[in-house]
Amino acid sequence: MQTNPWKIGLQSARANAIPGVVLQGAAVLLILAYHFSASFRGTLDVVAGWQTRFGIVFLGFGYLFFCGLLPIAITLAVPSLRPRSPVRALLFAVLFWSVMGVVVGLFYRFQSLLFGDGHDLATLLMKIAFDQFVFTVVWGVPIVTIAHQWKDHGYRASAVKPLLGRSWYSRYALPMLVMNWAVWIPSLFVIYSMPPALQPHIAGLISGFWSLMCLQISARTRRPAEPAPVPVA
Repeated sequence: MQTNPWKIGLQSARANAIPGVVLQGAAVLLILAYHFSASFRGTLDVVAGWQTRFGIVFLGFGYLFFCGLLPIAITLAVPSLRPRSPVRALLFAVLFWSVMGVVVGLFYRFQSLLFGDGHDLATLLMKIAFDQFVFTVVWGVPIVTIAHQWKDHGYRASAVKPLLGRSWYSRYALPMLVMNWAVWIPSLFVIYSMPPALQPHIAGLISGFWSLMCLQISARTRRPAEPAPVPVA
C-alpha cells in the first residue's frame, strides 16, 4: 500500500488526467468564447452585472449552486453515491459552499489589491503563485479536507479529532494538494484572465465540473465503503 503522500497525490493526478485535460480544455474554450463571441460575452457580462449589484450574497450563491447543490443532486440520483443522511448532506453543502464562495471571492478581491487587475503574464504568475502556494496551502486544501472528513465521519468532531495529529497534513492534505495543483494551476490562467467580477464565478463553475467528474470516477471505481474523492476549489 502506497504511503508516500507525494506519490499518492501524483497517482491521483495521473488517474484523473483525462478529466483534468477535458476540464482545462473547456476552460480554454470558455475564454475564447468570451473574447470572440459577442453573444456569449453579453451573457457573462450580465453575470458580472449581477455580481456588482448583489455583491457578497452573489459570491456565495455561485459556489453554492455549482459546488454544493448540483453535486448533491447527482449523489441523490446515483444509488452508490447516495449519502446516508441526505438532509444533513444538503445542509452541509449549503453552509460550507456558501461560505467558501464568499471567502474565495474576497480572496480574489484581495489579490486585485496586491497585484492589480492586469492580464499580463507577470501579473497572472504572481496571482497563481500566491493562490496555489499560499492561500491553497494554508487555507483551501486544509479546510476542505477537514470539513469533508467531518462529513464522512457522520458530522462527529470526536471522530475527526484523533486524525488531526502531527502527521495529519502530510497524510491527508498533501496528497489532495498535489492533485489540486495539477488541475488548478492551468485553470487559473483562464480564471485570472477574465474580468474581476467574473473570476470567482468561473472558478465556481470549474470547481463544480471537477466535483461532478470526481463523482463519476467515484461511482465507477470505488468500493461501497470508500468515501468519494474530495474536490478542492
